[in-house]
Amino acid sequence: MNIIMAAAECVPFIKAGGLADVMGSLPKALVKLGHEVKVVLPKYDTIPPEYVAQLTEEKELDVPFNGGMQRCKTYSLVLEGAEYLFVENEALFSRGKIYGEPDDHTRFGFLSRAVLSVAAAQEQQVDILHAHDWHTAIIPFLLKEDSRYAALQEHTKTVLTIHNLQFQGNFPKDVFIEDFEMDESYYDDGVVSWKGHFNHLKTGILYVDQVTTVSPAYRDEILTAQYGEGLETLLQEKGEGLIGILNGLDTEFYNPATDLVIEMEYDQTTLERKAVNKRALQKKFGLPERGDIPLLTMVSRLTDQKGVDVLQELLPNLLQSEDVQFLLLGSGREHYEEFFKDLSKSFPEKVKVHIGFNEDLAHLLYAGADIFLMPSLFEPCGLSQLISMRYGTIPVANKTGGLKDTIIEYDPVLRSGNGFLSDFSNQQTFEDALGRALSLYQQESHWETIKQNCMQGDYSWPRSAEKYAEVYKKIAER
Repeated sequence: MNIIMAAAECVPFIKAGGLADVMGSLPKALVKLGHEVKVVLPKYDTIPPEYVAQLTEEKELDVPFNGGMQRCKTYSLVLEGAEYLFVENEALFSRGKIYGEPDDHTRFGFLSRAVLSVAAAQEQQVDILHAHDWHTAIIPFLLKEDSRYAALQEHTKTVLTIHNLQFQGNFPKDVFIEDFEMDESYYDDGVVSWKGHFNHLKTGILYVDQVTTVSPAYRDEILTAQYGEGLETLLQEKGEGLIGILNGLDTEFYNPATDLVIEMEYDQTTLERKAVNKRALQKKFGLPERGDIPLLTMVSRLTDQKGVDVLQELLPNLLQSEDVQFLLLGSGREHYEEFFKDLSKSFPEKVKVHIGFNEDLAHLLYAGADIFLMPSLFEPCGLSQLISMRYGTIPVANKTGGLKDTIIEYDPVLRSGNGFLSDFSNQQTFEDALGRALSLYQQESHWETIKQNCMQGDYSWPRSAEKYAEVYKKIAER
């Protein structure tokens, strides 16, 4: 099939979160299944120079936007069979960052129109337009309601993947009218409006042929008032038009057997080498180099969603009463950052903090730690638990979204399972889950079994890509 995907970020070019990882892996996995895939992205000024140097200039596009026709250049780069197409607009995309601009509605509105211009310029029939998150969620509406895309309307089907329902793209009415040149009756009649705003994601859900989310459990959760962010009724009406497909992991990039940035590579048959990475991690951060002490870590954005307040309550008492170490790599809300900085001052022999993000350091944390903490209040899919298990680091997490789909509570009798789970919805605390993990850490036979169980899991993209391919085929045949 001929597939065009659209997103605001993509590894290895530009990344703010998990969306980028999906866009860097799913297209290549689909190519391996025999599909032709193009990914349309903004040409940001922060794309690494080594990739900019490889770009090939393609033909210019006419993009209808904001009351006129805008001419823009496109550039392409092929990686592992997938073609990445970059849309140039220096005024909109040369900002030094991806998100957080006051005119984000204009920036991603232009991207959405450019995606349709790319599709309209294709010599062969476009079977699927696959939009990701609110930034490109307007595409299904424009495709079906704008007569300028009549040539695409007959054969092209649409898919919208919700990576995080919390972010919906809410803007004033005039944004819809001015940016997209569509009749204001769509807003007044409630088609594109939601609670007094023009809502990109709601519009996409209403018009798209198939909605997907990034895990089966998250799909079920967003049908409820607790997780539906006000759109649960609309999502319930989609019926079979809403499914959950678990994200995969780039198992070549995250592979302890070939990872050259960790201290020593290892696999399931050489798990004793993991201890070398633990010592290297302790040494790097200036912690006592002890193999007998459980080393806990967290690599995360420091936001409410990630359950940092849970750790604020838990960690001071834990560090006071237990012989453990804790390492943090992350950044986010200032009061959370200050909490961890203060914690490291209070427990200098047990806690070290790196505010910010460093990819190489993250790999060493995954490889060297014993336990990975994820007390998330909600987690559409989650990537960190997949990486940690790939590296034989045991996840302790809250039972929600993709964490629920990928982590199975360890059973000491059956010796099955790959981690430990709290369940905030049933008053099962994170402290209890961590306590179970720490008690089994002292039992070497069990701990080795859990690590082996983690590393045996299949977290690869081919399995997920096949499910997306099935979705494409199904809606194309409707």
